[in-house]
Amino acid sequence: MPRPTAAKPGWPLIVAILLAATLIRTLPLLDNRFHPDEALYGSFARRIASGQDPLLTGVLVDKPPLGFYLMAFGLLLGDASHGELGARLPSLYASLVSVALLFVLARRLYGQVAALVAAALLAASPLAVLFAITLFLDPLLTAAVLWAFCAAARSRWRSLAVAMAIALAIKQTALVFVPLALALSLLRLRPGTAARQVLTHLWGGVQRLAPALALSAVAIFSWDAARHPVIGLWRQGHADNMPGRLVRANEVTPRALAWAGLLHYTTASTALNGLAVAGLAGLLIAGARRPSRAALADGLLAGYALLYLGAYWLLAFNVWDRYLLPLLPVLCLLTARSWLWLAARVLGWLRPRAGPSLARLALAGLAVLLGVNLLPGAVHAARSGYPVGGDHGAYDGVDDAARFLSGLPEGSVLYDHWLSWQWNFYLFEAPVYVAWLPSPDVFAADLQAFGSKSPRYLVVPSWEQDSELRAAAAGAGYTFVARHYSYRRDGSLSLTVYELAPTHPATLQATGLHDDSP
Repeated sequence: MPRPTAAKPGWPLIVAILLAATLIRTLPLLDNRFHPDEALYGSFARRIASGQDPLLTGVLVDKPPLGFYLMAFGLLLGDASHGELGARLPSLYASLVSVALLFVLARRLYGQVAALVAAALLAASPLAVLFAITLFLDPLLTAAVLWAFCAAARSRWRSLAVAMAIALAIKQTALVFVPLALALSLLRLRPGTAARQVLTHLWGGVQRLAPALALSAVAIFSWDAARHPVIGLWRQGHADNMPGRLVRANEVTPRALAWAGLLHYTTASTALNGLAVAGLAGLLIAGARRPSRAALADGLLAGYALLYLGAYWLLAFNVWDRYLLPLLPVLCLLTARSWLWLAARVLGWLRPRAGPSLARLALAGLAVLLGVNLLPGAVHAARSGYPVGGDHGAYDGVDDAARFLSGLPEGSVLYDHWLSWQWNFYLFEAPVYVAWLPSPDVFAADLQAFGSKSPRYLVVPSWEQDSELRAAAAGAGYTFVARHYSYRRDGSLSLTVYELAPTHPATLQATGLHDDSP
C-alpha cells in the first residue's frame, strides 16, 4: 500500500467501504446450506482437517489442493461441530481482501476517485456478495489474481510470481490471467518506449514468473502423484470442465442472453448497467482520439474482458455464474471509469452555465444517486435474493435431516440417490453408513439380501419422485415408514426421512413400525 500520507483524504472512505462490505457479506453468512459442489469441497476440507485423509486419496479431485487446505484451516479455526462457518471463512476473507486490492490497483491506474468508486462497486456487487459466503474456489482465485495485478502494475516481479503461483495452486484457470498481468506491467513504461525495451521488460517478468509457475505446478503434480489416484486431477479437471467444441448455431443466442443475464448482477440495476455500457463506449472512443496512460489501461482491460466473455460464450463451457467472478474486478474498474467519464461530461456542460458551486453540488448529487441505486441491490443480495452464488433455499433442511440421521444407532444404513455430496459433508463422522443407490433394481436386491441385518433408511427430497423406489421396495417385501420431516425457511416440505420396514404383518407388529407418511 502507498504511504498513508500520500492518500490521507481517501482513507476514511475506503475504511467505510470495507466495513460496509464486511457487514453486507456477514449478514447472509449462515442463511444457506451448501450447494452440491460446495458440499463436495467442504467434505474434502473435513477429510483434511480431521486427519483421516490429508492427501484426499479416497476421492476424485479436479482442482489443485490449496483451496481445500485453506478451507480445512478454516474448519480448525471455526466451530468444528457446525462446519459451515469455518469452511466459509477463507472465501469471506478473500472477498474482503479483493475490495482492498481493487482499490490499490485502481488508484495506481486511474487515481483515487476511480479507486473509491471501483472499490464501492465491488463491495456492493451482488455477484461478489453472494459468492463471498460460498465454498467455491473462485473468491480465493480472484483475490490471488488481483494481488498479481497490483504487483504487475508496479512491476514488482517477485510479488507477481508468488501471487500467480498461489493462484495456480487454487485453480488451473489462473493461467488465463497471466497475459493480462504481464500487459498491465507495460503501463509503467514511458510513452514512446522502443519495442526492444518493451520485449526486455516482458522477458524480465517472464524470467521470474515462469519458475514460480513451474514450481507451483511441480508441487501440485507431486501432491497428486502422492495420492496414487485412479484419475489425476488435471485429467479429471479436463474431463469435467473442458467443452472440447464450439457452440452450435442454435446455442449462440440463448448463451449470449444467459451470460448477459448473469452480467446483470454486477450491479443488479438495469439503469446503472446501461449507463456503464454507454459510458464505456464513449470512454473508449475518447481514449482512441486522445491517447494517454489511462486510455491504454481502459483499452487493455476492455479488450481482455471481451476476449474472456467471448471465449466463455463461443466455447461450449457451462453457463455458470462463478466463471464471471474473477473477471468482476475488471468489470468494476471499467464501470467506475465509464460512470466517471459520464459525470465529467455532465459537469463540463454544467460548469460554464451553473458555476463551480452548483457543479460541485451536482457532482455530490450524482454520487448520492449512484449510492441509492447500488444499495438496494447490495441489501437484496445480503438477503440471498438473487439466483447467483450458492444455494438459496432448495437444500434447506439438509442439516436438520443430518442431525436426525446422526442420532440413529451405529450400523444404520442410509440409501442415497440424490444427496451424496451433501451427506459427505453433513454426515461426516456420523454413525450412519451411506450406500449409493444407482437404480431401483439394485435397491430391491440389496434390501432382499441385507435388509434384515440392520436398520435401513432413505431420504427423499420433495422435488423428486419416489414411486419407482417404492415399487422396488414393495417387491422386496419392504415399505416406506416416515420417521422425520425437514422443512424450508418458507415452511414448505424439503426432505422426508423414511425407514424401510418389512411388510409382513407379524414383523411390523413386533417392531412397532407404522406408516405415518402424509
